[in-house]
Amino acid sequence: MHKMAIGKRNEFRIWAWLIDEGFDVYPSLVDDKGIDGLVGCNGRYFEVQIKSGMNWANQRGVGTASLSVNPDRIFLIFNYAIEEVRFFTARQILEEVEWSESIGWKIPQIKLNKVLLEKYEMHNWDGFVNYLRGKLS
Repeated sequence: MHKMAIGKRNEFRIWAWLIDEGFDVYPSLVDDKGIDGLVGCNGRYFEVQIKSGMNWANQRGVGTASLSVNPDRIFLIFNYAIEEVRFFTARQILEEVEWSESIGWKIPQIKLNKVLLEKYEMHNWDGFVNYLRGKLS
């Protein structure tokens, strides 16, 4: 399967999981603004960009330009091989020293190594759902 088809399939999986959690989900028809969709909860709406891969390495397209547009935009990284996620706001990515160089590369990217996976362990699916519900900052 082509990697773009895999990415789109995984976006729909995430949207379905969010709907199952009771959120309003508005996928973007055209992904030309770096937003895959909006997720609503209790009158608040969040811009969400989903990145998926078969591991945590080199999630591309997460660069300074797209991060700077909206510091509250959520980047959800989905490792579909183990069905785990980590989420970050653009602000968190911009402030993470580990990524300060790679988000400025010609092909910008972030990598979640073991240290970062442990550091952001609470940024898993349950943490994401709680963040959207306003129970986690």
